[in-house]
Amino acid sequence: HTVPYVTWQEFTAAGRPQGGSIRENLQDFIANVAPQETPLLSGLAQSRVSSGFVEWQQDTLPARAWNAVLEGIAFTEMAVSLPTRLYTSVQTFYRSGVVSDRERQVEHAGFDDPFTYAENKAFLSLKNDIEHALHQGSAATGATSAYSQIGGLLNLLTTNFTNMAVNGASYWTGVTLTESIFNDILELVYNNGTVQPTEVYCGPKIKRTISGFNTKTTFIINAAEKRQVLATDWYVSDFGDLKIFLARDQARTSARLAAGDLSTYPTTSDNSFVVLDPKYFMTGWLQQVKRETLPRDGLRDRFQISAALCLIAKSELAGGGARGLSANIA
Repeated sequence: HTVPYVTWQEFTAAGRPQGGSIRENLQDFIANVAPQETPLLSGLAQSRVSSGFVEWQQDTLPARAWNAVLEGIAFTEMAVSLPTRLYTSVQTFYRSGVVSDRERQVEHAGFDDPFTYAENKAFLSLKNDIEHALHQGSAATGATSAYSQIGGLLNLLTTNFTNMAVNGASYWTGVTLTESIFNDILELVYNNGTVQPTEVYCGPKIKRTISGFNTKTTFIINAAEKRQVLATDWYVSDFGDLKIFLARDQARTSARLAAGDLSTYPTTSDNSFVVLDPKYFMTGWLQQVKRETLPRDGLRDRFQISAALCLIAKSELAGGGARGLSANIA
């Protein structure tokens, strides 16, 4: 019996050519669906700073109290308070790459110049890194052998921020986010300052939960369009109107937060949201994003991309939020 000559003889089990005469059919595009959104970085105001250690002042008023005196009283000395200094440190972000001469000389599918392609990928990665730090960074002032770090919102906000996780028998479990809890956080911010939160940053499960709040909303939709509206992008509360931003770098996970050792709370695997009055938060740039092509040191080209910035919270009382939450979705 003669085996017919078929194309499959020139392919591996995975279906790729393994030699032979069949010309490959490599399409002239590259698919990259990795996340690129940076809503917090893009939305915050920017300022220029001139030092790696940035300071500003914060003041407050005494608590409201009854104030009545007798007519014609003598002068009475009262305590006078001064502003307090707050500070943050600048964090340097860095990406680099090297491309050989031969890599740039040969023909490629999907792009013309591998050096430019690699540099653009590094630029997008740097932006993602900055966004992640603005949400989850742990503040560190740094030292000769230790880098300084941004304090992100999940670590910076304290007064109006609540960790709601419950320590169970063998795991942490989240408290279900309800509309009442959401408004409790807004009320907490209101009670602690004359600020107006207008922005909410949250992960997908919390965004879906907010969209499912049973608020007084009526949708008027043409039945012929056969549409169902389930999204909420604005929330009108007793404490103002809030724009809701879907943020990948807010904490997000399933209902059970962590198994095993309960001595340390799993800050990298829960659900969270933050609310902000953006007038009191901004990025301070010591160095804007800089792209540099370095001198050649052989048969290759090199690049580096860097930025140096900090997160300035004029008052952390202008924000709030919660973590340790379970999504209230079906």
